[in-house]
Order: sequence, then C-alpha cells, then structure tokens
Amino acid sequence: MINKIIALFQPATETDKNGNILQHESYRTVKPLEHNQKFFELPISRNVIQQSIINKYDFIEFINEYKSSGTKLFFNNEKIKAIFNYSTAEDADYGDSYVSMRLEQTRDFEEFQNHMDTDLSQKDFIRILKRMEPYIVAFDDKKVDDMDIIEIAENLQATKNINSVMRNTSQAFVLDTEVRAGNSELTIPRFITFKIPVYKNDLKLESDFRVELFLQGGDGGFVANLVCYKLEQSIEETVREITSQVCKGCDGVSSYMI
Repeated sequence: MINKIIALFQPATETDKNGNILQHESYRTVKPLEHNQKFFELPISRNVIQQSIINKYDFIEFINEYKSSGTKLFFNNEKIKAIFNYSTAEDADYGDSYVSMRLEQTRDFEEFQNHMDTDLSQKDFIRILKRMEPYIVAFDDKKVDDMDIIEIAENLQATKNINSVMRNTSQAFVLDTEVRAGNSELTIPRFITFKIPVYKNDLKLESDFRVELFLQGGDGGFVANLVCYKLEQSIEETVREITSQVCKGCDGVSSYMI
C-alpha cells in the first residue's frame, strides 16, 4: 500500500542516462532519443522564386542577384522571362524559379498604333497630330524645322480643284506638292516620322516610325489616312533591343526567342 502511494507521486516519465524517455510504472522505453530526432527532421524546402517586375532596370538588378550558371532568358513580343534553375547539359533541374517582365505598351504608342491605316476626318487628323506633336521628328526624312503641320491641317480647305498629283481618280491623291490654303501656298509632307517610346518598361528607349500620309479630298474637307509599312517590324526590333540591353546588364546570361 505504501509503495502504491509513493508511485502516485512519481513523475509520469523520466529520462535515463542514455537519453531514453521512460514511462512511469513499467519504466519501459517509450521512444529512443535517436528516433525522436529523426521524427522531427523535415526535408529542407527549395528556394523557389516566382516574381513579376515591370521596370527594365529593376528587372536586370533582380536577375543579377539570383542568377546562376543555369539561368536562361526567353522572350517574345509579350514578355521577357529569366528562369534561374533551367536544366543544364550536366544537371537536370525544375525550371520553376523565375522572374518575368511583361512588355506593356505606353498609352501614347497605343494611341498612335490605333490610328494607323484608318480613315480620319479633318478633326480627328488634327487631334492625333496635336497628341503626337512631341514625337514628330521629321517631314519627308528631313528634321522638323519651322513647318507647323497642325496649323496647315487646321486651315486647309480641300476642294476638287486642289493643285496636286492625282492617283487613280480625281478624289484620291497624296498631297506632296503645293496646295492652296486661303491666300497662301503650302507644302504638305508625304512622309512623317515619329519617335515614340513603345514600352513602359523603358521610357528612354524610343523607336522611329516612318508614316506615309494619304489625303482624300472633297468639298470643304478631307479624309486622312496614315500608313506605317514597317510597324510590326519596328515593334519586334524594339523587343530585341530591350532583350539585348537586359543581356548586356546580366553578364553571362543567354537569350532565346520563343
């Protein structure tokens, strides 16, 4: 009876000199210390990075911080993606650790692009010229000097007897000679060159777009049409230039078009 009373006050478990946990009453081994250690040893998680960045310079800095010998760049007209753990010829890897930069067009370039090869009233033509005026750099491949094409467009009264080079019909022509606007004679440029930042990712990177101007005359007004023959090509060249600059900023990283 006394031994039972003493047992009631004994601790539920004890640890012997070997570190084994002993249970009250039988003092049998519940779980060896070594087994406990293995039970709590969990696998170390891989360092997986999945990040999206818009600014080109931040993108380059981020790649340089995490790049490895297996880092590769892949690009198209929508985004540039750096995969940090891409498989190499020696070692296979997951390819799930990356940083991507979505190529986002500027609002000004979207406005410019939306008005290409579209019939524009005199009012719309003037509006787009005013919107794009900071980006107009040349008329007929000559640098902009004192020609104010917006003033010309505002004052030009298109009539059937405009002195110009006709094309196909009496109504369709390109104004590339002298025309009358009020009491003065003006020269309308055939080609207008715009220099525009295409992507928000790098506003300092501007691309040239050479546009041909078509005008169709009528009584008291005209319809304008702007055509950029190398629009898609210029966009692709801009993407390649951004990718090239990223590669130069990340020494040792190769790029691939997808």
